Amino acid sequence: MKKIIFLLVQIAFMANVYSQGFLKDGLTWNNTKGGSYSQNSNFTYKVQGDTTINGVIYKIIKESYPDIDTNWNTRIYARENNGKWFFKVIGTTVESMDIPYYNFNVNVGDTVDVWNSYDEWHHRSAVSSIDSVTLDNGERRKRIHLSNWYGDIWVEGIGSVIHYLDTPLSMFGEFRYLCAKQDDTLLYTLFPNLNCYDTGGIFMNLVDVSKDNIVSLYPNPAKSEVNISSESIINSIEVFNSLGQKVYQTNVKAKGKTLDINSLSKGVYIIGVSTDMGYIRKKLIKE
Repeated sequence: MKKIIFLLVQIAFMANVYSQGFLKDGLTWNNTKGGSYSQNSNFTYKVQGDTTINGVIYKIIKESYPDIDTNWNTRIYARENNGKWFFKVIGTTVESMDIPYYNFNVNVGDTVDVWNSYDEWHHRSAVSSIDSVTLDNGERRKRIHLSNWYGDIWVEGIGSVIHYLDTPLSMFGEFRYLCAKQDDTLLYTLFPNLNCYDTGGIFMNLVDVSKDNIVSLYPNPAKSEVNISSESIINSIEVFNSLGQKVYQTNVKAKGKTLDINSLSKGVYIIGVSTDMGYIRKKLIKE
């Protein structure tokens, strides 16, 4: 009987959470961009205010570049329904549509279509695992791991903690999520030493350097085969083309593997290496 009562309390609690929603005024996401094609700069999204479109209430998400000015411009109209987030992204050809961005009710094995507002395409991913994480404010949230080429992770009520709010991480790492806050209280960050701010592109330069010490890829560029070695056990290797499509996958269970790449067309590929120390991405040029 006690177990039944406990279960009912838990269900009531979750129903209350979803009825209240996570998209509240004061929720902010700090991000940085830079890399091959962009000048390094910080930018912030925040939930501020409401608007009604065709009788439906949306939260307004604004964007600002603090390195440049203090202006806040409307970027997204967002609504939340039973753990799902829908966005109207300003400046896209589909801004009149409610695009499904996040579904925090998924189960392991489900597939999700992640919309990229920059290139305006969907990238399909599978849910590989689900666990939970304790936020910096002590709250427990669901954490969803996706099996795509950049190892995306969603935290319930925050979104991706790999790329920034409305665009999946670009192939060459131009955009990065730094942290999320609620009313200036830190909720979640992968990089506590940065204090939610990237000074002079330091973050963009350091993130992949730390990963380079774990996995080696040679020769690169390569013509017929490429050697992959790791300090820890390699569980699996995935190869993605420039469109983000998986073109090869293999299980390894060793510290090294030689891949035959004769069948690959010339171009740029991302090698995703799953190790006991995490998921590492490396860029490969096929000649």
